[in-house]
Amino acid sequence: MIEDCDWIQDLKSHGEEDLASIRKNGCVRADLDPDDCRLWHKTFWGSVHGNLEDTESRVDIEKDARAFDGDFFRAWTIAGYVILRRNIILDAFNGIHFFNDAPDSIVEDFCRNIVIEENWFVRIRDNAIEAEDYAWNWTVRRNRFVDCYMPYSLEMKRSGFFYVYGNLGWNLHRPGPDKDDRNFGQLFKFPKKHEAVGPHYVFNNSWMLRGPISKRYRFSQFHHLNNAIGYYGAEAQSTPQASAPFGAGWQVEPPAGQDEQSIEDLHFTKLWRELDIHFDGDLIDHKYFPDALQGAGYPIGPDATGDAVPFRSTILGKPEGLKLTAAVPAIAFDINLPDGRKQAIPALGHEVGAWQGQQLFNLDGPMFYDDWPNAELSPCAAKDDESSSPNDAPPQA
Repeated sequence: MIEDCDWIQDLKSHGEEDLASIRKNGCVRADLDPDDCRLWHKTFWGSVHGNLEDTESRVDIEKDARAFDGDFFRAWTIAGYVILRRNIILDAFNGIHFFNDAPDSIVEDFCRNIVIEENWFVRIRDNAIEAEDYAWNWTVRRNRFVDCYMPYSLEMKRSGFFYVYGNLGWNLHRPGPDKDDRNFGQLFKFPKKHEAVGPHYVFNNSWMLRGPISKRYRFSQFHHLNNAIGYYGAEAQSTPQASAPFGAGWQVEPPAGQDEQSIEDLHFTKLWRELDIHFDGDLIDHKYFPDALQGAGYPIGPDATGDAVPFRSTILGKPEGLKLTAAVPAIAFDINLPDGRKQAIPALGHEVGAWQGQQLFNLDGPMFYDDWPNAELSPCAAKDDESSSPNDAPPQA
């Protein structure tokens, strides 16, 4: 269990001011300019993490910044059973990073049962939360993401039973120098190939974005439901085409004789029925959502809407600002649990987005909590604001 830790990787930033504000006021300092932060705005992505394949050039030793290529938490093929809670990670290249390169015959014994909750990720230049290779039974809930290049990197070969809910995020500022080709980002990074052994649920989150939900590739058994997503648009140097929810090439069709998978490097896959992908109940304020995207072959559900999201305020990093000024009804659905049971998420009293009235959406703790000696069983023990109280949503066993 790793909780209540503070980490600023790059001290040539205003991370200390933001940290003090988060701990005292529950929000970042929106009056400070992120252009002053070295790793976030002045450092090329390739000088930290690039290789010959990525950058088509060799390392420039004079400008190399590979000392930043690390993480707040990195795990190499560990069994799992990790809780990361109430940590604040600022001005870093990566946040939380799991690898699993065990032999295929035993790979499912590793990277299991992970909970990431109530953390802040501020100006993360690469990935805030990253799972690589193989992972099982993760709960990612009630975190705050402020100006993260890619909040979620899920480049896994095989995975299942992910539950991502009650999170808040703001992607207002463009990272990197103006000439950096890694300075736009996306909400989810997916692999070219993926096998699901269980579902992946992303529901009741609230975001202000400047880029796509996913630019390209595919992900199996991905269920995106009841999320509220607004866009900063021109304010964040973003155009409708560049910020298109499923990538700028969303209108591209496969050349004659080729199938959809052959062009998934241009946009997120359209093979939703084959891969069990669902987007429904979402409120996404983008000019292409849902009608134009449906017309291009994305089978977005009938209860998804493209109306303006009535956020109270979109001020960077202010959690209460992502409350809705008018309730938007959510749809009902079931989630499958790792032990084979189903959990009903009802429509009655349930709103779109992370906030449910004065509280963030919450479910009871994952099953392994009950089997962990000395674990703090309270699902949320945040001390800094009203969002720490659980709501009346039905429990997840």
